[in-house]
Amino acid sequence: MTPEARLRYYARFFDTVEVNSSYYAIPAARNVLRWAERTPAGFVFNVKAYAPMTGHHPRGETLPDDVQDMLPARVARTHRGEIHASALSAEAIDSLFRHFRAALGPLEDAGKLGYVLFQFAPWVRFAPDRLEYLEGLAARLPGWRLAVEFRDRSWFPDHAAETLDVLRRAGLAHVIVDAPDAAHVLPRVVARTADASVFRLHGRNAEGWLRQLRGEEPAVREKYDYLYGERELRELLAEIDATAEEVEDVYVSFNNNNRDYPVRNALMMKRLLGQPAVEPPDATAGDLFG
Repeated sequence: MTPEARLRYYARFFDTVEVNSSYYAIPAARNVLRWAERTPAGFVFNVKAYAPMTGHHPRGETLPDDVQDMLPARVARTHRGEIHASALSAEAIDSLFRHFRAALGPLEDAGKLGYVLFQFAPWVRFAPDRLEYLEGLAARLPGWRLAVEFRDRSWFPDHAAETLDVLRRAGLAHVIVDAPDAAHVLPRVVARTADASVFRLHGRNAEGWLRQLRGEEPAVREKYDYLYGERELRELLAEIDATAEEVEDVYVSFNNNNRDYPVRNALMMKRLLGQPAVEPPDATAGDLFG
């Protein structure tokens, strides 16, 4: 299938999608406009923030020209050759936010922008400067729903109360994470901090997560290789239903990205929630969604 055909096909089964490609590079506005044009009314896109906006290290060629011009003559790089996040000045980050907002403008204009996901790097730890950064996010992207996911335990559980308080003051949605119950992995903290809530289900493949924490580099499909059983999803229903009573919208996103697992689990969750869930033909589901 062409990208257009894939998106149109996907939108027959689901009313939302989380865009991950925007983490690697800010999308071209013309492509974002096509996303809006190729999906039905009511469909929304949840878009992951570009890597350096969340403390990650970007590939140099993905930086806008004006930001590349702001880099120091001798720029620090990671062992993979990425631009080290510390090489980007405050002015450069400001410019990235402007580029990002302009790129997603067509989704905003079409009423199809759900939330922007700020999934912070595992090395981003609880600290005063990080709290200040969080408090300034809404001013940089005014009028947008912003959701925040942390991946270091200095936030949860170590400073849970302070973290949730900052998110509430800033109007940022706390991302409720489901992940393996293992050492050094963040716990699932169910709390409302904004007018929308986001559940992100990463699967419970403990060995895959621990490999990354040990400094290994498992592929995405290895880390998130997990298919939820119906009983596991039923256990989450009470939390989802209780949250839905307190907020305008609840988003449930499956990030157990191996094979067609996210599709199978999302359809299962729709059925459990009492929503229509049309099964895609078996012959195409794996090719399209795997």
